[in-house]
Amino acid sequence: SVDRAAQNEATVLAFLDGLHDLDTPDLERALSGFADDAVYWSLVPRRAPMRGRATIIAELGQQFQRYRECVCEMVAVASNDRYVFTERRDHVTMIGFDQRIFSSVNAVFEFDEHGRIVEWREYWDALDIATQLGLNPDEMRRLHGIEDTPE
Repeated sequence: SVDRAAQNEATVLAFLDGLHDLDTPDLERALSGFADDAVYWSLVPRRAPMRGRATIIAELGQQFQRYRECVCEMVAVASNDRYVFTERRDHVTMIGFDQRIFSSVNAVFEFDEHGRIVEWREYWDALDIATQLGLNPDEMRRLHGIEDTPE
């Protein structure tokens, strides 16, 4: 329904807005719209999915040790009663490089019947970020914890 789609979209936008912080965002608060057993794919298909709200919070905490000043610039949003699709440009300052970069990101958020996010999948170009940072592919894989391509 239109109401459910609008609610889902508002949940996603509030989550992304909760990540905007000059230092470290309140991840517990930001992920309040996630189900306890939610799944997060931080880079489809290169990284394995992570399960559980606590695991997602830990992963985001690790990400915020690599960058700060996260700003999610929304380009487009589409939603229905089950999914929210976002196109955005994420701007961050990479701590180890002291460099401001951006990444074009497409993300899919899947909702359950109770209006909680049960799956979050992100698609972005790791080579583009590596180029901005002057990294070779092996350095980029290490930076993002990428081991082998999942089968």
